[in-house]
Amino acid sequence: MTDPAELVGQTLAANLRAARRARGWRLEDLAARSGVSRGMLQQIETGRTNPSIATIARVCATLGIGIGRLVEPAEELGAVARAADLPVRQAGARSRSRLLVNDGQAPFTELWDFTIAPGDEVRSDGHPEGTRELLHLHEGELTVTVGGATFDLEPGDALRMRGDRPHTYANPGQIDARLTMTVVYSGNQDPRYRAPTPRPA
Repeated sequence: MTDPAELVGQTLAANLRAARRARGWRLEDLAARSGVSRGMLQQIETGRTNPSIATIARVCATLGIGIGRLVEPAEELGAVARAADLPVRQAGARSRSRLLVNDGQAPFTELWDFTIAPGDEVRSDGHPEGTRELLHLHEGELTVTVGGATFDLEPGDALRMRGDRPHTYANPGQIDARLTMTVVYSGNQDPRYRAPTPRPA
C-alpha cells in the first residue's frame, strides 16, 4: 500500500508545478516573489521534502490560491470513463444509448450518447421536476417532441429543452441520427440511470 504521506507529497509536487507554470514563472520567479528559496521549491516540486504549513502558506499567498488547491488529489480534478466500460443500452426498438458520464455530485449531471435508427423513436416519461436537457445532433435528422412542442433538427443543430415533461426523439431520415445529450437535474437525479464509477485519469 502506498504511504499516505508520500501520496500527499506527490500531489503537492504536481499541483505546485502546475500552478507555477500556469503563470509562466520559473522557480527563480516564484522564489523571488515568495521569499522561499529556489532550492526548497525545487525539493517540493520533486517530492523530496515535506514543507511546513508556513512555507506552503507563503507559496499559496504568492500564487493567489488556497492551500487546499495544492493538496487536491488528481481524482477530484477529473476522471476518465473508458469506452470499454460503458454498457450499451437498448433505446426504442432498434436504437441504442450509452451513459457516458454520471458525475454523482450535485447538481447532478449526465452525458449521454445516442444513435437512433431510421424510422425509430425513443420515448421518455420525463425526469424529475426542473430537469433540463441539452442536445447536439452530429449526424442525420431528428424530430424532438416535448409537451406540445415539436423541434426539427439538422446536423450541427443544438436544442435546449425541458426534460421533466414527456418527450420523444424520432428519426425521420434514412440514416442513423447520432447525438449527444447533457441532462441537468435541479434536484434529485433520476433513479433509473446508473453508470460505472469513472477511473481516475
